Amino acid sequence: MRTTLILILISFVLSCSGLTNLKEQPVQKVLIEVQAVDTTKVTIDKEPEDKVNKSMDVHNPEGKLSHLSFTSGGKAFIKIFSGLSVSDVSQLWNDLVVLENNTSIRDVNLFINSPGGDAFSGLALADQIEQYVKKGFKITAHASGIIASAAVPVFAVCSKRFAAPGTIFMVHEAALWKWPGRETASDIRSQNDLMRLLSERYISKLVDNSKLSKSEWEAMEKGTTWFSATQAKKYGIVDEIE
Repeated sequence: MRTTLILILISFVLSCSGLTNLKEQPVQKVLIEVQAVDTTKVTIDKEPEDKVNKSMDVHNPEGKLSHLSFTSGGKAFIKIFSGLSVSDVSQLWNDLVVLENNTSIRDVNLFINSPGGDAFSGLALADQIEQYVKKGFKITAHASGIIASAAVPVFAVCSKRFAAPGTIFMVHEAALWKWPGRETASDIRSQNDLMRLLSERYISKLVDNSKLSKSEWEAMEKGTTWFSATQAKKYGIVDEIE
């Protein structure tokens, strides 16, 4: 027991002497130098002076043909398929403007396979074709499948009209689609005026570009008449059967 106490006292004295030695050791000082920034050598990155101007540029590319049209061998080829709509009117207008202003091409081949569609779109397409024919364009129509309703005047007004032997034509009275609702007598009279104007414009396109008279086309229109490419040639709206 006494031996153990002596050993503990000796270790305690040694540890205390170690702490004393640590306190007596000199403290090392570390100096850190901080250099002041020379303001005369500071550079500041500046944005390019024309950056604002470039960000305000308006992207305005040169007009291009629509996805249904292309050029080949100095000629333009435009396709009109399915039901006619305002989209067809916009695309044909776009393509004719591009051809007129950006190229020297004046020979246009129009391929038509359409059951008709919007009567106003059909008449608008026919008007555009007539307008550009007057400007010196040669617009040749190539019919196949079906040429019916609003598509008939589009085909009829072209400079030269070809039809595949199996092409089927049809003319009928314009129809007015309306959502269910209430209508007054004035509404009905107004609609009658609209239908009369549509019929007159439709018939006039056919009379001016065929051998049949106004009364003959009116009779065919009221009866919803279907006829072949051979008959269409006889009526004068087809020039040649391909």
